[in-house]
Amino acid sequence: MREVQQERAFATRQHIIESAAAVFDTAGFAGASLGRIIERAGTTRGALHFHFPAKEALARAVLNEHNSRMSAVVEEITRSDGCALEQIVAISKTTARMIDKDVIVRAGTRLLMELTYTGELPVAYRMWIDACENMVRKAIEDGDIVPTISPDAVAYLVISGLAGIQMVSSVLTGRSDLDQRVDEMWEVLLLGLVPADRRWKVADLMNSAAGERS
Repeated sequence: MREVQQERAFATRQHIIESAAAVFDTAGFAGASLGRIIERAGTTRGALHFHFPAKEALARAVLNEHNSRMSAVVEEITRSDGCALEQIVAISKTTARMIDKDVIVRAGTRLLMELTYTGELPVAYRMWIDACENMVRKAIEDGDIVPTISPDAVAYLVISGLAGIQMVSSVLTGRSDLDQRVDEMWEVLLLGLVPADRRWKVADLMNSAAGERS
């Protein structure tokens, strides 16, 4: 009986998080009211407050779920057989697809941009930059990225570029061109990052990207 109650409580909590994410996605943190989230979840104020005492706690839960899903993507791709450069591109493209299709990831991405006043948010950005930087270092060791470029600078540019592209794509086209814009970012970046004797990899990566979009 206790296990059943715990399962129901967990399911209710997850449903509230998903509902809050949908509201945060469309209204942002400032525009999302608890009343609107309660209506979306089809629950009561008491049930919501049992799990989340305030809107800030809901936002934090959405962000935690966002970070968990993105960490799983990074872990899965870095365990794949692809080289480090391929993994960096794959993670960025998978991130773009998840932003388009997954409301938790989409809402979490918006909250990361809006809630700059909380101390934990810079940690999330730094985590993605650090993960990317490690892969850039490995790509340099593999000879796939020129050794004269700062790994931190590349990682910072990639993460910042993704954040900016998804924001502009959302505003201008409702993210309908997000995959294309991420591919274009890489087409430009790779020509400056990859040594001349490895330029064939650029063509392979971009041809693969075009195939995924079609």
